[in-house]
Amino acid sequence: MSRVLGQCVTYTAFAAVIGLLSVWPEYRMLSQQDAIISLSFSHAAERVGECRQLTQEEMNELPPNMRKPNACPRERHSAYVEVRADNEVLFAETLLPSGLWQDGKINIYHRSTLPAGKYQLFIGMNDSGGNAGFDYEHTANLQIAPGQNLVIGFDNLTNTFVVE
Repeated sequence: MSRVLGQCVTYTAFAAVIGLLSVWPEYRMLSQQDAIISLSFSHAAERVGECRQLTQEEMNELPPNMRKPNACPRERHSAYVEVRADNEVLFAETLLPSGLWQDGKINIYHRSTLPAGKYQLFIGMNDSGGNAGFDYEHTANLQIAPGQNLVIGFDNLTNTFVVE
């Protein structure tokens, strides 16, 4: 009887310690007044060159299984992405396309922490290899609450940035 009672006391003490450690010490990813801006999307940049139509002679030189009317380069441009909150740069980087021949999408995931409050948010991306300006850009006036995770994505169907 005393053995069973001892086991019950031991198991109860063990469960109490586990329960205590599950809530104490308190852990916070952010301070009470901070918020997170997450930039997360995949995008296929513009191709490095234009597609051109093959002549009949060029198509005849190709094996039958490789004959297609257009020849397009595989390689894609790198993409420059910039995010600013009230003219403070949160992220600015040139991203290379994935793939062996640099013919895939650029993939981005970046998190920035900033104090909660009102911000004018600017997101811009240049994916055409041009040096001046952005091909896609979005500006929004936002009220960011403490603890909020604001996510920025890119809709490839409408070619616009999405802020959620």
